[in-house]
Amino acid sequence: MKKLLFTAVLFITSLSTFSQQQIEQEAYYRVAKVKDSVSLFNGRLRLINIFKQQLNVLYETRNLPQEEVKKQLISRTYVPYQQFWESYVGDSNTYYENVMKTLIKDSLRMIARKSLLFSSFNIDNFFSLAASVISCYSGKNPSGTWFIAFGHGATDMGGFGDGRMVLDLTHSKTDMAYVQMILPHEINHQVYDKNVVEDTSARGLYRVINEGFAVYVNQVVFGDKYTLGEYLQYTQPELEFCRANEDVIFKKLKPFLFTNSKEHALALANRGQKPFNDGPGAIGYYVGYKIVEAYVLRHGKESWKDIYNLSPAEVLQKSGYGS
Repeated sequence: MKKLLFTAVLFITSLSTFSQQQIEQEAYYRVAKVKDSVSLFNGRLRLINIFKQQLNVLYETRNLPQEEVKKQLISRTYVPYQQFWESYVGDSNTYYENVMKTLIKDSLRMIARKSLLFSSFNIDNFFSLAASVISCYSGKNPSGTWFIAFGHGATDMGGFGDGRMVLDLTHSKTDMAYVQMILPHEINHQVYDKNVVEDTSARGLYRVINEGFAVYVNQVVFGDKYTLGEYLQYTQPELEFCRANEDVIFKKLKPFLFTNSKEHALALANRGQKPFNDGPGAIGYYVGYKIVEAYVLRHGKESWKDIYNLSPAEVLQKSGYGS
């Protein structure tokens, strides 16, 4: 009877303990060498490597009960970066229950693989180079903070205002090749947001110009290395739909450009919302890109730099697009 009782206690204990054997010692030691944070581009950009702390905790608590794992994750990977996590996923309980608990259950191998990948490549150089290129081309200096972390994967790379950005390693797109391709787009947001004040009566227009301009600048940096579809992150059929229905798209979206609704503005850049069945999500990227393209065609090859100093309404009016 005692033996049966002892076996039952062991079984119950094992249920409350996470199995984290997929994170091996090699990954732990290699990722431990990554700096907690890095200052780049003459101190204007800062990278905060939360993913390092997340992997460390998951390895170090691999044989501990669930409550201890939760306690360590919150104290070491949530609390020090609370403002970021509150903006991105919510409170500490939401962070643990909706992000980390799911990752522990299903994605430890992914965490180990991506942590090794991003610690093996000199990601700092990618950020420095992209920032330097944007600065050289535009005459404007990017500035802000990047948080590199395993989140809920709702976005690959995105911003929260005040120059704060996330690179979410949970998202399926965030491999090194993708990050390298899209960095000029994202860093351009850090320049544009700093220089152009949002018009609250035209939140939708601000959003589509912001995104479309980032696509255009990405294309300026890399040229024909990638297709327009890749810069927009559209499939070829989605891009062809936009080209074939450009006037209809602009006419339908125009009422949502001049709005004070944050929800309408966000919807224009939401890849999960498709106002046309055969068209792409985030269709505002295409509209913004075409407005910027029209502005440059009208004002000259180097005139794209003007857009850092013009309101979205001025860009639209001076582009002649849709008129």
